[in-house]
Amino acid sequence: MSNTSSNTVNVDKVLELLEQYPLVLEPSKHQYGYGTAGFRFKVEHMASIMVRVGIISAYLFDDDNNESNDMGVMITASHNDESYNGVKLSNPDGSMIPSHLETILVQWVNERNMDLWKNHLLQSTTTTTTTKKKILHVGYDTRSHSPRLADLLIQGAKALNIVTIQNHGILTTPMLHHIVLHSNAMKYLPKDIIPICPTRNGYIQSMAKAYLDLIHALNSTKSSSSSSLPVLLVDCACGVGYEALQQVVKQIIITNSGNIIKTTKILPWNPPGDGSLNINCGSEHVQKQLQPPIWYNNNNNNNNKNDDGNDDTTQVLPSNQEYCCSIDGDADRIVFFSTTTTDSSSNNKSTKLDCLLDGDKIAVLIGRFLKEQITKAYNDSNLNHDNDNNKITMGIVQTAYANGASTNYIQNELNIPVVITKTGVKYLHHAALKFDVGIYFEANGHGTVESICPALTILPRLINPAVGDAISDLLLVDALLQHYYYGWTLYKWNTALYTDLPSRQLKVNVHDRSIVQCNDNETKCITPITLQPALDELIMAEQQKKKNSCRTFCRASGTENVVRVYAEAPTREDADRIATMAASIVYDHCGGVGPKSSI
Repeated sequence: MSNTSSNTVNVDKVLELLEQYPLVLEPSKHQYGYGTAGFRFKVEHMASIMVRVGIISAYLFDDDNNESNDMGVMITASHNDESYNGVKLSNPDGSMIPSHLETILVQWVNERNMDLWKNHLLQSTTTTTTTKKKILHVGYDTRSHSPRLADLLIQGAKALNIVTIQNHGILTTPMLHHIVLHSNAMKYLPKDIIPICPTRNGYIQSMAKAYLDLIHALNSTKSSSSSSLPVLLVDCACGVGYEALQQVVKQIIITNSGNIIKTTKILPWNPPGDGSLNINCGSEHVQKQLQPPIWYNNNNNNNNKNDDGNDDTTQVLPSNQEYCCSIDGDADRIVFFSTTTTDSSSNNKSTKLDCLLDGDKIAVLIGRFLKEQITKAYNDSNLNHDNDNNKITMGIVQTAYANGASTNYIQNELNIPVVITKTGVKYLHHAALKFDVGIYFEANGHGTVESICPALTILPRLINPAVGDAISDLLLVDALLQHYYYGWTLYKWNTALYTDLPSRQLKVNVHDRSIVQCNDNETKCITPITLQPALDELIMAEQQKKKNSCRTFCRASGTENVVRVYAEAPTREDADRIATMAASIVYDHCGGVGPKSSI
């Protein structure tokens, strides 16, 4: 029986919800936009948006006639602080929704006319042709207001009576996308390669087993190091990734019964409640501020067990912080780093970053490994590399934020094509799909691998093809460093491939970020028309004075009313100076507000 004959849409109930939760933004102000991070605003704006997104998401995918496909909604503000929240939708294949569905969302989230809403609902729901109710998977992060916002979204979706809601509660963003993808596995997952596991527990078990299987496979082809493996200290940004990673670590211990496979001890730190979410911790802080995180007391380190399975709730922060990483508030970004002590005085110790390995470094590490694996597969099968019928295409996708040294290394040393796209996972994801093996990472550490290469059998089980996944990337990088590259330290990783050009990022508060428009890959500013010539003049003067290359660009933020400025130069001093001058130019040409940005 179809929805149209068995399900009654209570339009009056929907309209009542819309009127009960009116839009906070005044009609004369700019509308709510769906950026690269979905709808993301200060929390006081989110109640009305949640109700509307719930209503629209219940029928949105009927536009594509995805008759039997489930979909997902994630409530999070990722790397932003606790005062923000947001919501973004997942395609049935776990990816970000396409632009034409974003347009529908933006139109109706901002619509205030109840007569238009009523007509639209009657038309949209009476043309629904699905033979059964679809499932709307809902997840949210650890923000205090996320459960209430999830409830409002669910109220909106339920009012239409055309979807079944599956509320998974607290999830990382990649977990939600994983669940959606695996719920539609028959259509979107490669057969007999990736086990179907459309649950939180299934995600945890599959990650643990794939990690161990990859280590076993690597050790069978290369001699494993006899030295003890390091402790990997993980800053979880006081967010949702802490418990998820803790459960993955426990599952690794359970699966690796008897410690048959030697693994790194992974130590999650900075749980929810020990510090403020994403404040002075997390990947955004480490990567943008070039500072190590604060390591909080780990008071919430409950139910932690040591390698023997015994309670170990008094974890001590390791004094050696040579192998560390930070994830962000919803666990879809990761950067690696090490620290050094700058003062030996026992009463006045401070630390600074010794090295930072961001998304560029991760992409190159994985790209080098995969290039070698594909070459080996060709050689083992005696295939002709130059035969187009046998050729496996491989590419790495970056944004304008990618360090110039990384792009040069990928193209000239690894001989892998590079594609530069706009900032935003959906743009990188789409470009990566054009290759048989597509690697995409933003410099902020958000990325993954898209692979349909039959030579890669274990790797697709460890990566999350739907979206960037900090836990998945953590396990993959650790396996490669410790078991493929013969126990590389972060210092070795940082220096063996290429040396980053110093860079600096600043943000400029402006009255209206929308006036800043860029070209397709955001390397040049189109409007205001006076801005790019001023930036070009700055760079030309620097190049003439220093006799070396440097660059700067700016783009409007997708989540905040700011313009982001990036500068890159041969020295730290030059990068900092150019960034400060470029930020001043942006301030003057784009209606800057408040004090000018400085380092």
